[in-house]
Amino acid sequence: MDTCSIIRRIEVTYILSWFLIVGTAFAQQRFLVQPQNKSLIQGGMVILKCQVENLVGSLQWTKNYFGMGQDRTLSGFDRYKIIGSESDGVHDLMISDAKLEDDAPFQCQIAPTETTLGLVSRVAMVTILLPPDSPTIGNQSTVEVIAGRPQNITCRSDNGKPAASISWFTGGSEVTSNIHYTAVTYPNKKQDAISSLTITPTKADEGKVYECHAINAAIFAPLKVQTSLTVLYVPEVQMTVDPPLKVKESESVSFSCTGQGNPNTLTWRWYRNSAVIAGAEGRYLQITTVEPDHDKNVITCEAKNSVGSTKKDYTLHVQFGPRFSEELKHAAADIGQSATMTCNAKGNPTPAIIWTKKGSDNILSSSSSFTIQRVAESDLGIYVCTASVMGFDKITREIHLLKKGPPLVISDLEQFAKEGDIAHIECATKSIPKPNMIAWGKEAKTLEVDKLQRYSVTEEELPTGRKSVLRIVNVHSGDYGEYNCSVQNSYGMDAKVIKLKQKDAIPMAYVMGGVSGGIGVIILVGIVLFCYNRRRNREEDMATETDSTDSAVKKNKPDIKVEFKPAGSDFTGPLESWRNDYNKDHYRYSADYDELQEGRPYTNGYGFPERGDYKDYRDYEYKEDFERRYPYDRSYDSGFEPDFHPRVSGYNRPQPAAPPELHPYPNGTNALYLQDPLPLSRLSTNV
Repeated sequence: MDTCSIIRRIEVTYILSWFLIVGTAFAQQRFLVQPQNKSLIQGGMVILKCQVENLVGSLQWTKNYFGMGQDRTLSGFDRYKIIGSESDGVHDLMISDAKLEDDAPFQCQIAPTETTLGLVSRVAMVTILLPPDSPTIGNQSTVEVIAGRPQNITCRSDNGKPAASISWFTGGSEVTSNIHYTAVTYPNKKQDAISSLTITPTKADEGKVYECHAINAAIFAPLKVQTSLTVLYVPEVQMTVDPPLKVKESESVSFSCTGQGNPNTLTWRWYRNSAVIAGAEGRYLQITTVEPDHDKNVITCEAKNSVGSTKKDYTLHVQFGPRFSEELKHAAADIGQSATMTCNAKGNPTPAIIWTKKGSDNILSSSSSFTIQRVAESDLGIYVCTASVMGFDKITREIHLLKKGPPLVISDLEQFAKEGDIAHIECATKSIPKPNMIAWGKEAKTLEVDKLQRYSVTEEELPTGRKSVLRIVNVHSGDYGEYNCSVQNSYGMDAKVIKLKQKDAIPMAYVMGGVSGGIGVIILVGIVLFCYNRRRNREEDMATETDSTDSAVKKNKPDIKVEFKPAGSDFTGPLESWRNDYNKDHYRYSADYDELQEGRPYTNGYGFPERGDYKDYRDYEYKEDFERRYPYDRSYDSGFEPDFHPRVSGYNRPQPAAPPELHPYPNGTNALYLQDPLPLSRLSTNV
């Protein structure tokens, strides 16, 4: 064997020995036991296991991945030390009096050597457990809740580790729904647990008990707290009404409200149709005099406490008699055309409506409107609408059916104003249909009112026409004179000259003189009457001595005043009610004068002719002065004529007056006007 072969054998042997030594070393250094996760309650003791076989390198424990030193006494860590038989490879870490700072990851490590690699054990988590604080529900033993409103009851248990688990119980059973849980972690690793239970309480839940349980791994039995409910609720209101069902107009009605709430300190308020009734603040309300306007009114009482308010409503049902619900409207039509008259009335119960023609009891219709399809001459006249409600007085309304025709000016032809005052020159017209134009002129010239600073015109609707008023501010002498009022509708026109005259003031000296003279006359008349009575008494005393019976009769004979009227004389003219609605200053005939007609008086008691006895107003132009005074007259062929009232039998009616002289207007038109005749006075006879 040569030298080279020997050298190769030695090298191989050496290499094999080295691998054998290294392989043997790696096979011997290993963990037999590694640390495990541990949990313990704060203040307790825990041991983390670490056993190594054939330890070659140095061994140490780490906390939070930082080494604590290779000395088994672990200087600087008073509560930590390595325990166990070092010869057996036991290097356990013991932690005494565990604190929250010990809550960390730990590892057992072996440092590498020239011939060995370093070893690191698995991470062992040490968890320090903290029991939670006792749970609380608010700050008191009771919780105020409001009936009918969802509300949270909150239980919390703080400073636990881990966060406490919270559960709810009531009546011995666990509540599992409507719960919201939250855990809040702080930097010191402590946790607060918060649980909210949502309930919608009712009045029946008053005093109900809810219990909160809190538990975590640091304790063996749950911590408990309970609370009871105080249920607040808005007032519950009841209303009583006297009388309870319906009340008649002019009667009284009383309302009374009672309420119960929590808290039960209540304030009261009353409303009518949602509007506060001023001064009504108690539990009682009385309407002393019920009016028809109160029907369907909603009376409300409201009770209020600190939680809220509750209202109670009552709808009034007022029984009341009939009343017309719209203004009187007369009807007009052409002969042969249709005409509709309306009569709307309200009441409770709903009024019954009937139509009759004045002077007849025949019922023509029972609805609120009455239509004549083809108006004849005999249909013209006055119709009576009667509205009735059981238990109340009937009401009636007279509605005139007129024939359409040209307009008529019916104002006074002389009107007055003081100088310096405001003048109102009125031009009242009767026009069926309504006028489509009323124009003013002065001295044959049209008044352009818009260009005159002191002049203005206003119009007012009348039941059967329209009134135009010419207003002149600060009247001076140049404003006096004749004014022309022209009116036109679709059937024709009319015009009148109206004179504005100066109205003189009576001097104060005349007034004082007249007063003084009147006083003197009164005194003189008193003296004469006194003397006459004394003389008369003396004569009667003498006559009594000679003939007591006759003189007594004569002495006691009454002074009788008799006025004769025909049957139905209470009806003073078919247009009396309409005429009284107008401003009587516009007319020279008042209710104290008779309305006269041509021919004999009608004896039917209503002042209008029998059916078929109608004449056209053009046959009576000479009576235009009478016709223009009354809103409804023969000029419209309305089916009636003015009243005529004889006073005694055998009375001869006055002969018809001669036609008055007709005067042309200054502007040269064909329109004519009359001068006023004097009215006839009513007759009376003394007996």
